[in-house]
Order: sequence, then C-alpha cells, then structure tokens
Amino acid sequence: MYPLFTTGSISYDLNLFYAIFIGIAFGYILERAGFGKSTHIAPIFYFKNLRVAETMVSAILTAGAWLAFAVYNGWVDYNQVFIPATYVWPYLVGGIIFGLGMVMAGWCPGTAIVGFASGKIDAAVFMLGMIAGMYVYFDQFDKFSDFANGSYLGRFTIDKLVGGNVYTSFLVTVLLGIDLAVFMNVMKKVVEKKGE
Repeated sequence: MYPLFTTGSISYDLNLFYAIFIGIAFGYILERAGFGKSTHIAPIFYFKNLRVAETMVSAILTAGAWLAFAVYNGWVDYNQVFIPATYVWPYLVGGIIFGLGMVMAGWCPGTAIVGFASGKIDAAVFMLGMIAGMYVYFDQFDKFSDFANGSYLGRFTIDKLVGGNVYTSFLVTVLLGIDLAVFMNVMKKVVEKKGE
C-alpha cells in the first residue's frame, strides 16, 4: 500500500502537493520547538546543549519503529521505500565538510530555512553560502566526478552489513541510538564538570 507514489497509488502532482504540505508542517514544528535559532546547533558539538541531537535520535527511533511495524503488517513495501545510494568515501568527506559548516555557522540546511523564514539574517547568510557552495560543486563536478562516484555500494542498509532483514536494521538502529545518547550525555557531564 505505501509508499503511495512509488507504488503508483497517487500521481506525481499529488505527491508534490503532499511534500509541500509536509515540508511546511515540519518547518512550523521546528520553529515552535525553538530549533529556528543558530544557538541550538553549535553547542551540540561542544556537548553543552543536546536538545537538537536528542530530538533527532528520538525522531529516528520513532520513525524506525513505525516503519518496522508497518512493514510487518504489510502496509509498507520496504523495497519501494526510497533510500539514497551509498558512496562511502564521498559521504565521509562530505559529512566532515557538512559538520564543519554546521559548527561554524550554527545552522544545518533545514533549520536555516526555518530561520530564514522567520527573518534571521545569519540564516540568510548561511543559505547564500550553501547555494554558492552547491553552484561551485556542480560547476566543477567534472574535475572530481571519479571520486564523487567512487566506492559505490548502491542501496546499502544496515541489514546488508550485519545480515538479517529490515527488523535487524531497526534493532541495530535502536542500539546505536541508545549508545549515541549515552555517549553524548556522558560527554555533557564531563564538560559540565570541567566548567565548575
């Protein structure tokens, strides 16, 4: 039955309409939760304010639980769920650049759009930088396309790494989420103790 678009249940135009509606709702929730401020992003990297990270981990675990439940009941065709292809080294390098950008600017792309929509000047500057970076990347893509297309693994999920199925992926995700939450909170206590 789901996902609606890839299984042919709804048209391309209706899919775009739903995407716009969901995007606006998501932005509104981010703003109401206080995540439309740069002061919530940068402190994550210093283990001072874990609110955004804890929310993200909770959202991932909740979405994973609902997906596993829906697949188990036959409501979702897991093979039709969009999962971007994995390119190991480009993703690692891109993740480092992305993380450095976040810690320096205090924004991620999603929160920057919310911040821009609510009139934050620094969010607008961040978005201009992001757009400029994307322009340079695509303009110069031919020069490093071999690297960008290298170490291709296709639709690579956790169950392909450790064996099993979608439920295995969910269980490993839960364990990683718990480990990450414990690590972040331990580091936060270490930082707080040093600041005393």
